[in-house]
Amino acid sequence: MAQLATLCLAASLSFAVAQPAGSVLYDVETHKPSGSTGCGKASPYKQGKTSVATATYGGVKRTFRIYVPQKYNKNTPMPIIFQHPGWGMAAVYEEQGAGITLYAESLGFISVTPQGMDDNNNRGGPWFSWNAVGTSQSPGPGGPTCTEAGNYPSYCYNSCQKCTDKPQCDWTTCDEDVTPTGTGRINVGGFIPGLYDTLEEQLCIDTTREFAAGESNGGMMTYQLGVDLASRLAAIAPQFGSFHRGFNMVPLVGVPVLDIHGRSDTTVPANVSLSGDGYYYTPTHEIFNGNKYSKGWKEANGCSGAPKPYPTDYTGIKDLWCVDEGGDCTGGAVVRCDYIGGHNWFNGGGKDNGGLVVHFLMKWVKPSHIGRGYSIGENLGPGQLLENVTVLDLKLGEEDPSSSASLVQWSTGVLEPAWYQGHYGNPTQGCLSDEDAIPVGTGRTCAPRVGTKPKAPATPPAPKCKLGGVVANPQNGCPSDANVVNSQAWPICLAKGDNVTDPYSAGSFHCMLVCPCNVGAASSGECGIHSHDHCPAGARCERGELRKRDQGVCTYAFPSSATSIVV
Repeated sequence: MAQLATLCLAASLSFAVAQPAGSVLYDVETHKPSGSTGCGKASPYKQGKTSVATATYGGVKRTFRIYVPQKYNKNTPMPIIFQHPGWGMAAVYEEQGAGITLYAESLGFISVTPQGMDDNNNRGGPWFSWNAVGTSQSPGPGGPTCTEAGNYPSYCYNSCQKCTDKPQCDWTTCDEDVTPTGTGRINVGGFIPGLYDTLEEQLCIDTTREFAAGESNGGMMTYQLGVDLASRLAAIAPQFGSFHRGFNMVPLVGVPVLDIHGRSDTTVPANVSLSGDGYYYTPTHEIFNGNKYSKGWKEANGCSGAPKPYPTDYTGIKDLWCVDEGGDCTGGAVVRCDYIGGHNWFNGGGKDNGGLVVHFLMKWVKPSHIGRGYSIGENLGPGQLLENVTVLDLKLGEEDPSSSASLVQWSTGVLEPAWYQGHYGNPTQGCLSDEDAIPVGTGRTCAPRVGTKPKAPATPPAPKCKLGGVVANPQNGCPSDANVVNSQAWPICLAKGDNVTDPYSAGSFHCMLVCPCNVGAASSGECGIHSHDHCPAGARCERGELRKRDQGVCTYAFPSSATSIVV
């Protein structure tokens, strides 16, 4: 009997300690929601429309957008999804492009689009960004996070003090978004955990169904949140994001993950490390299966068995194909999807991208989470509430802090109008002798070739151009003549080729035209109609090739191959 009593005592003690656990599939028949501390309180946000709010964390003012459904009831716990914008992307355009909010009413969840930090005074803004996965910590365990050609001192943010490393690879804010350094698991806090805590306090949220998603730099932030908020988040959906080389980590408890990548993405590539603008990332295979820096997401989620197809309602659209890489996972599925496309939302954004993301996330529950990051067996602590939360009552003509007029920082006169046949023309009409017809966005363009310098052993090729950038550089080695009028487009040099999986390593460097993407944008992920005016006649401005998500490239929507001609 004494031994039995000891066993019973041990069992009760084991239940009393914290028990964070992996996620499980949602079952509408058996699910018991866990209401947050905000249940019973009147919502400070209008229902059935997006509100814009500001708050401070650590004395720094932040902005977020929030959609509370019309059907929201202050006594009924509701799921919540965060969608994090990419680099330079204003939250208002992210909400339109990502398509998450489109499903908030029908599926019954609160949609939040937080705004990244913009604390960079250099030309080329807005600089909205997230401090995560080593974006502000170069060099890291794998060395510098960019090549010598990717070096940009202007990418150093005010909050980072002086960036003195060579090459200068840091490219986001250093303000605290989830940890003080944006990586690791020490001192987890910051704006995003504080925003989750604050919304739990203001609204009736089902604490077992909190989710994170995001694209590009926001997709990187999503991966970092999956690591640092593993005991809290029921699932994550990073869209064309990754960890910088050497910074990949895994959650300590299972977190289901849906990785979404375009097959021709060379900006944050899925299958190789080196990007078209000279930055090193972690291929998705290594995020899932591990490398010398991490054991891999599959092991963290308790996966076993062979990969198997993962069916979705969108399979076949843009040749979308998803695979459950983990087979059978005790802590939640590990899924990757790819599709015909580049560094852009699935099918150009909007309802298909939103549906793919939301339908995966809403399948999962984190039963052990009781709120504010605490798990069953822990006392519910005070959390980290944001201060000075203010819901803005914007009048007609007042500036929305979740938007930006990036066009005002652009300048005319960079390109020289070519009245006969300049560079960057339509491949169906023939490219110049120093150009190749390469895929750009959803089309093709005539792209001037750029040679390479002799390289040292075991180093990547060095292009005879200034690689990348976010503003016009007349000395970057790209031709400046194009068939344009009053254009604010400018040429950029990137590693990009035709049917080249790893164009940087292959030394395939070309120039293309950058155009302002958000000008006159409609309520979708496409560039606005006036964006196309900055491209040569017949070309469109499209997202999909650049790290800066408020910028596009000029492309011609013709599938035909081009032949080179001499003029």
